[in-house]
Amino acid sequence: MRSVKRRLKIIAFGAVLMLFGFFQAGCQYAVTGALTGASLGLGYLYANIAEKTVSYDLDRMSRATLLALKKMGISIHDESKAEGQRKIRAKAKDLHITIKLKEITHKSTKIKVNAGNVIVRDKATALEIIHQTVEVAETLAQKEHFEAASTI
Repeated sequence: MRSVKRRLKIIAFGAVLMLFGFFQAGCQYAVTGALTGASLGLGYLYANIAEKTVSYDLDRMSRATLLALKKMGISIHDESKAEGQRKIRAKAKDLHITIKLKEITHKSTKIKVNAGNVIVRDKATALEIIHQTVEVAETLAQKEHFEAASTI
């Protein structure tokens, strides 16, 4: 919560400086300041999304993601499927979480996690969701390997 207040103060301070520059220097500087602020904002939004490519198939990663979210106490809002892709939307207190899984090959999947709200992106939570998902996928793979070995 403290970091949210700090970020809001920084954003407000930047806005005041831009307005001050607009009234003092002329339009060309205001436009430059506005474009710079917009590009920094977009950079912040996209830089705080976590992604990773893993060596597990799409179905296993989809199951692992759902189990990892349950393990972390995150409620699943909805799930959609398309050819070679999955999208999971979830919610944890004040964070909206979107997880996209994309099949790279039949044995590898890219996982992309965006956790945050309107103002703040939480990359640490996004990274932890990926970590927990990979951990669950490894456990599922070991279980399947053990079951296959025990039937021989």
